[in-house]
Amino acid sequence: MSELISIIIPTFNRSHIIIETLNSILRQTYQNWECIIVDDGSRDNTKEIIAKYLNNESRVKFYQRPD
Repeated sequence: MSELISIIIPTFNRSHIIIETLNSILRQTYQNWECIIVDDGSRDNTKEIIAKYLNNESRVKFYQRPD
């Protein structure tokens, strides 16, 4: 059995690059992974972009820093 790999992505106002990052992860051949995205209070549309991935990929988790 292959081990679970955790990919942790801290982000802050990186909507312009988060799509490329997540697509790169999804293209990997290794399948036993989880992606944990931690947003430090972004004011751009990072949350909306990530929401599209959350709806289609159960291995992606999203956490936001409380105000």
